[in-house]
Amino acid sequence: MTDQQYMPDPEKVKQTIAKSRRRRLEMEISGIELEEVIAKLEHHNRQQRLNRIKQTLSRLDAESNISPQETVEVLR
Repeated sequence: MTDQQYMPDPEKVKQTIAKSRRRRLEMEISGIELEEVIAKLEHHNRQQRLNRIKQTLSRLDAESNISPQETVEVLR
């Protein structure tokens, strides 16, 4: 056996570090972009839910002949 340690080429180490930093930044960008997509989907889902609730209230009001103002007053 040999006790001699292997020393990597300093230039190769620099290149590897530079590539690693770049990949980390690329991953960070991807993470932020993914967060944006998720936020847009969550907003879209909230809007759909809000619209469904409003439609249901309108339908209930029409069926019971209660005005929207009366519905708001009842909810208070």
